[in-house]
Amino acid sequence: MITAFIKKSFICITMTLTIASCAHNAYASTDAYGPQNKRFGVGIIAGEPSGLSLKGYLSSQLAIDAIVAWSFVDDSLTLVGDVIYDFFDIPVNTSKVTVPFYAGAGARIGFNAGKNDKTKVGIRIPVGVAVQWTQYPIEVFIEAGPGIEVAPETEFDISGGIGARFYF
Repeated sequence: MITAFIKKSFICITMTLTIASCAHNAYASTDAYGPQNKRFGVGIIAGEPSGLSLKGYLSSQLAIDAIVAWSFVDDSLTLVGDVIYDFFDIPVNTSKVTVPFYAGAGARIGFNAGKNDKTKVGIRIPVGVAVQWTQYPIEVFIEAGPGIEVAPETEFDISGGIGARFYF
């Protein structure tokens, strides 16, 4: 049982990192966007779940966001994948940062979750605000992801947290 769980986890993490890397390489061009014009970020998120956060810009407003983390509520390894869109920049009185408001759609999978060690699957609508420095490849963000768990039972779900990413 544990060996199968480790294999599934390894495969999912490898697929997530491969997709993020391919998206980053496939859309590389001379267009300038992302914090300090960098397109791929790696960092952490603290909340529900807490762990590794990845984000890759596909265009100036469209990005893929992934989280590989531990859910303390479900006591499970959790994978989250979203497509997010920066709708607008919140006006600020400085040229040192931009503050994009974003929203999107995605999915969440929790492996061996809860008391019965069941795999939970759900859809989510992430909504957040980021602070991106123009002179440094750093982003700080806060996000909420309300959604619906669709398996093994249908119920309301919410995730989110505060995080930071370094872009390269």
